[in-house]
Amino acid sequence: MTKEYLVETLDHVDLFQRYSGGKTRKHSYFRFPYIKWPNKEPCHIANLYLLQLAEKHEQISADGRRQDSKGGTIGQYASYISQLIKHCWHHKVDPYHINDKFFEDFIIGLIEEVDPRKPDKPKRKDTTTINIGRECLKFLTWVGEFNGDPGFVSPNGTIKITTEHAVRTFNNRRKVITTASHNSFPLPFREHTRSPIPEHNIDKMEEAVRSSDKSDFLKARHIALISLLQHTGARRAEIASLTTSALREAQLMKYPMLKLVTLKRGDAFIREVPVNAIALNEVKKYLAERQKLIKLHPHNKNDILFISDRTAKPIAPETITSIISEIRDAAGIEEQACAHMFRHAFITNLFRLLVERHKFESRDEFEAALISDKEFLRKVREWTGHKSIDSLRDYLTKVFEGDRSIGDAAESVHKTNTLQLYQKKSDALYIEFKLKKITSDEFMHRSDELMELRDLELSRYDGKPKSR
Repeated sequence: MTKEYLVETLDHVDLFQRYSGGKTRKHSYFRFPYIKWPNKEPCHIANLYLLQLAEKHEQISADGRRQDSKGGTIGQYASYISQLIKHCWHHKVDPYHINDKFFEDFIIGLIEEVDPRKPDKPKRKDTTTINIGRECLKFLTWVGEFNGDPGFVSPNGTIKITTEHAVRTFNNRRKVITTASHNSFPLPFREHTRSPIPEHNIDKMEEAVRSSDKSDFLKARHIALISLLQHTGARRAEIASLTTSALREAQLMKYPMLKLVTLKRGDAFIREVPVNAIALNEVKKYLAERQKLIKLHPHNKNDILFISDRTAKPIAPETITSIISEIRDAAGIEEQACAHMFRHAFITNLFRLLVERHKFESRDEFEAALISDKEFLRKVREWTGHKSIDSLRDYLTKVFEGDRSIGDAAESVHKTNTLQLYQKKSDALYIEFKLKKITSDEFMHRSDELMELRDLELSRYDGKPKSR
C-alpha cells in the first residue's frame, strides 16, 4: 500500500450539544481527528461517524490536559478506519457498497503488508490487525444503519461476522465481553507481547547521550527522560504531561512518590508511583538547564517538565518516541528499543519486588491476592496505571516463568536494584572526575550525596512486614 496519511487533527472544535435555559450548550474538543480521501476531499461518512463517537469519548475535550496530538482515543479509531477508506478509494467503491470478499481482501492486505524498513517482517502485529478490523466492523455497522440497512454487518449480512466472548476483570468483577469477529482475522494467540528493554541497552543509550555532540540542555533532557521512563513505568503521554511542580514535590519527600496523570481512563486520573531517590536526583541537572532555557523564552514559560530546546514549549508525546528512536540509532542498537519497553521493564521489576516482599510462590497465588485483597490491587493498579487484572497477566508470566523459587530470594529486589543503581552512578561520577570534567570538591560533594540517597532508599522498607 502507498504511504498516504488520511487523518488530520483540528486544534479546536466546538460541537452543538443542546439548547436550554436560554443558552446554547456545546462540547469543546482539542485535537479532534478529521478524515479525508486520498484526493484531499473530506470523507463525510467517516467524519459523521467520528462525530457520533465523540458523544462516547469526551476525554479529548479541551480541559487543559496534555493530549496526544493525533486526537487521543478517537484519533486512534480514525487511524484504523482510514485504512479501510484508503482501500475503498483505490478500488473506487464507497464503504456501503463493499461486500464480504472485499472486506476479507482488505484484512489479508493488512496481514501481508511488510515493514518498509524490514522487508522480511510484517508491518504490524496480528493483534493490531485485529483491532483495525474490529473498529472497521463497528464503522461499517454504523454505515449500514445510516443507510437504513441494520443487517449490513451481521451473521447473515452483506459482511458476515461471528461473535466472540471473552471474560475480563474490571474493578474486581468479572464481565463477559462480546466482540465482533471475521473469518479473515488472524489468530490472536500468535501474538507476542513486546519485551522489556534490557539493562545493557539502557546503558548503551545513556552512554550514547553523554558522548554525543548535543547541547548541554539536550544531553540533560535525554538522560532525565531515560531515567524517568526507566524508574516510573510512565506512558509517553504521562511523561509529556509531567510537571516540574510534581517533580519538585517528590524531591522534598523522604521516600519520593511522583504524581502522574493517566490519560487512558476517560477522565484525568492522578496516580502516585514510588520512584528511586537516586534516579530522581538524575533529573536535577536537567532542571537547571531547563531554567536557563526558560529565561531565554520568557513568553513561553510553563510548568511542563520536558520542553523543546528551540521554543521552550512542551514537547508532544510523539516527540518522546522520536527522541528514543534517535538515541537507539546513535547507540547502535539493532533490536527494538522504544519508550513503551521501559514501561514493560518497570512493571516486570515491580512485580518481582512485590513477589519478594509478599513471599508469593506462584503466579496463581499472586493473582489470587490481586482479586481478594482490594488494598493490594489498588496499589498495584495505582503504580502501573492498569485498569483490569487481565492487562497484568503477561507480566506475571514473565516474573514466574522458569523461577518457581523467586519468593525465597535472600535479598529484596528493591535493595539489589538500589545498590546496582548506586554503583552505576558512582562509577560514572568517578569517570567524570578522572577525565577532569568536575573538580575534586564537586566529586566529593556528589559522592556524599549519592551515598546519602543510597542509604535513604535502603531504609524505605525497613520495619515493614515482608509477608501478607
